[in-house]
Amino acid sequence: MKTVLIFILTLLTASVTAQHSLKAHRTGEAPKIDGNLTEAVWKAQLEIKTFTQKVPNAGQPSLRATEIAVLYDDNYLYVGAVLHTNDKDEIRRLLTARDDVGNADYFGVQIDPFGQTREGYDFTVTAAGVQFDSKISGNTGADENFNVIWESEVTVYDTHWDIEIRIPWNSIRFPKEDLSDFTINFQRFSGALNEESFWSPIDPTIDGYLNQFGSLVGIEPVNPPLNLSFVPFVSAVHETNSSGETETTLNPGLDVKYVIDNAYTLDVSVIPDFSQARSDDQVFNLSPFEVQFAEQRPFFIEGTELFDKGGYLFTRRIGGRPINADAITLSDNETVVTNPTSSNIINLVKFTGKSQNGLSIGVLNGVTAFAKAEIKNTATDEVREVITNPLTNYNALVIDKQLKNNSSVTFINNSVLRSGNAYDSNFSALLYEWFNAKRTYRASFKKAVSQQYGLEGDNVFGHEYNAYVSKVSGAWTGGVSWNLKDEDFDNNDFGFLQRNNSMVFRGNVNYRNTAPKKWFQQYQLDLDHQQRFYYSLMERERSQYRFSSFATTKGNQNLFVTLSYVSKRQDFFEARVKDRVFNRPALSEIVLEYQTNRNKNLSWAGYFVAVDYKNHNLQTEQYVMGYGLRARLGQHFFAEFEQDYTDNPNDIGYITNQEEQIIIGQRSINQLTNAIQLNYAVNAKINMNLRLRHYWIKVDYINQYALQQDGNLAVNNLSIDPDGFDSTFNAFNLDFVARWQFAPASELSLGYRVGKTTFADNVNGDYFDGVNTLSDATGLETLSLRMRWFLDFNRFKKRS
Repeated sequence: MKTVLIFILTLLTASVTAQHSLKAHRTGEAPKIDGNLTEAVWKAQLEIKTFTQKVPNAGQPSLRATEIAVLYDDNYLYVGAVLHTNDKDEIRRLLTARDDVGNADYFGVQIDPFGQTREGYDFTVTAAGVQFDSKISGNTGADENFNVIWESEVTVYDTHWDIEIRIPWNSIRFPKEDLSDFTINFQRFSGALNEESFWSPIDPTIDGYLNQFGSLVGIEPVNPPLNLSFVPFVSAVHETNSSGETETTLNPGLDVKYVIDNAYTLDVSVIPDFSQARSDDQVFNLSPFEVQFAEQRPFFIEGTELFDKGGYLFTRRIGGRPINADAITLSDNETVVTNPTSSNIINLVKFTGKSQNGLSIGVLNGVTAFAKAEIKNTATDEVREVITNPLTNYNALVIDKQLKNNSSVTFINNSVLRSGNAYDSNFSALLYEWFNAKRTYRASFKKAVSQQYGLEGDNVFGHEYNAYVSKVSGAWTGGVSWNLKDEDFDNNDFGFLQRNNSMVFRGNVNYRNTAPKKWFQQYQLDLDHQQRFYYSLMERERSQYRFSSFATTKGNQNLFVTLSYVSKRQDFFEARVKDRVFNRPALSEIVLEYQTNRNKNLSWAGYFVAVDYKNHNLQTEQYVMGYGLRARLGQHFFAEFEQDYTDNPNDIGYITNQEEQIIIGQRSINQLTNAIQLNYAVNAKINMNLRLRHYWIKVDYINQYALQQDGNLAVNNLSIDPDGFDSTFNAFNLDFVARWQFAPASELSLGYRVGKTTFADNVNGDYFDGVNTLSDATGLETLSLRMRWFLDFNRFKKRS
């Protein structure tokens, strides 16, 4: 919820002069962080500050009073706050895991030390004492994976709750020479009132979020200590593979962080351990495109927001599936004994920083080891090895320069170098983003080049171009864009691109009312039009028209309605043969979604999608529906259940190639997904989380047709039995993690992970039969115990 909030604010809010000003006071007496603002240093500085609602009544004063004070010394920035309420029962105090505010009330301090509206920090604490921190980017949203060392304590009284926050200067980047541009904001949320308010008002009709902060004045230059830390860790891992074989390993490792001149950060991970990373949500892929899975590994999701510029980097390639895992040539009597599904990572290095003149630099480097498959000759028992992935070096470089009015120019370079005869790749992009002085209008342009050297004995260069012009502030917004990717553009060695060879024109217009008078807190209307072309042949693929609306009621309920129409389509990818077209019918689609008030102890959400295919005798309709339940039981326990179902009785898609003909099948698809998540928090430091997911899909082929040169289907005389392509697939995952934060950034964690999949080339059975097949299947099991310690170099220095 918190991440969505910051993301929406970042995208939909703009540049205004700081409305408020607050004075910070240097203190020679460091307050004790215990959640009690009784010390003289706090009493002398606490002041009642006026907060302004963003919801439910935008622009109106908050219904509750808040007192705030800010102190600092050479080591820390201190924030104290008294949040007044009518009574204790008004305060929501659900215990959750770190970085999850859940249904609790919370108070946040958000700072931009450089005052350049490019990068800020959010430090939020719930009424239950749970911490949430994130890094806020000026134009791209919030990075919730940002985690640093800071302290906080909360005390709840009958008519208010107090909070103390201590942020080490070493945990943030700031200009050491001059802090006069420091900006700040404070955020308060009350679940009982459904109220979110800010000290420096946030106008959602203005683009930008950081640029609406107030000024923090009075901070003189500080001199923090050396910023060097070590995090040694050790994990004991017991694994069982699908064949029942077990292996137990002890994995020591080390993470090092060094901040240079308070501007640049060096992160090094030696022999990283990802044994407790969450399982992927496996699906049965019927499309011609690769499925993208989210990055789950902490090193790659913490502090990497700079590398997301342009959306070109996909870190799952590091340590991913070996490039030749599916290209093994077998001789007579040979069989594959082992074939690794991933490449071992040897080391990782990350270097990021930002200078006071607005120059940001990021370097990410990773090295993966050889991966080898074992091949056995069943007649002679001889075993040979085949290298499926060479020693590989991945490197990403980003250089970003801030310009006037928060505009920017960015250079990106991603490269992959492989040993031996394997091909290498290089990718470069130049991005420019412009805002006018009032941040009413935005324009962006980019040019990218992909280069693959030695791919199938040749060098291949591809190109991408993009331009976007828009109005971004005000009740009425919208813009036009153009994107072109030629047929050779491919950044998949260190990025993710499902398809190329496209040219897309798009235009959209939006209207947003943030203060309607009667039933709603806000509502938004969007109209979007898109034209897509298959670039190499300059053939129109499709035209799309979409109207969508969103509204939040005064009772904090959300309503979504989307209506779409897509013209007859030329699909150039389903046939799996270059430039062969498959004609698809026009369609109309309606999407309905409703969410109750998520601040209640029990809430639910549901959605329904109906697709109507026009004038087609094979493909007629499709339905997708789902719902979710969320329950808070007391202060410690939270449960969530989700179920999604797809009924597509008349789908059509690729089956096979036979006798130089492309065969398309008519098929019925039923898909059901169930997911349960349970969270139990003993306190703000000890938390247990369990997640179970079961995915089931049945694909029943009814008939088969030959694809003609004109893209239409025709009956053929081939002896193809469509039932021979029927499929039933099940995937089950269980992820359990228990964590104890026994000291700042130091943690003991126990993880247990199970993954099972089953596949049958028939449709004899229903959902419950699929569940039964999983109970008999063997899968991958991982049991891990890991301990990591945070060691501050300055503590060792003091002891010596």
